Amino acid sequence: MHELSYATSILNSLLEAVENQKELGRKPLKVSEINLEVGELTLIQMEQLKFAFEVIAEDTICNGMKFNIEYIKPQVQCKDCGYEGDVVPKDEIGVYCPKCNSMHLKIKGGKEFNIKNAILEFDDEE
Repeated sequence: MHELSYATSILNSLLEAVENQKELGRKPLKVSEINLEVGELTLIQMEQLKFAFEVIAEDTICNGMKFNIEYIKPQVQCKDCGYEGDVVPKDEIGVYCPKCNSMHLKIKGGKEFNIKNAILEFDDEE
């Protein structure tokens, strides 16, 4: 279940960001939201990722955090005609270049998994 390793990476990154804020003298109370970029080719099951995160983050400042996900479509580059753009499935067998019908394609993008940012709530007594 690679969703657990992704969830663990997210949690570790967020807890590190919280510690950095504490070192700056700020008082984070809660991580309320996270904004992710997820490529459609990662094959991550987001519901499983969220569940795994909820389990491992239960006793942390990230408990109950909301996930906002922007899905990134895969892009291709045709090695025959140079076309660059969206993937266009033509049939059940494969993906073809929409310009020259070649199957000689390089996949560019769609495998991303990035934390864009997170929203932290702070103690008002700063």
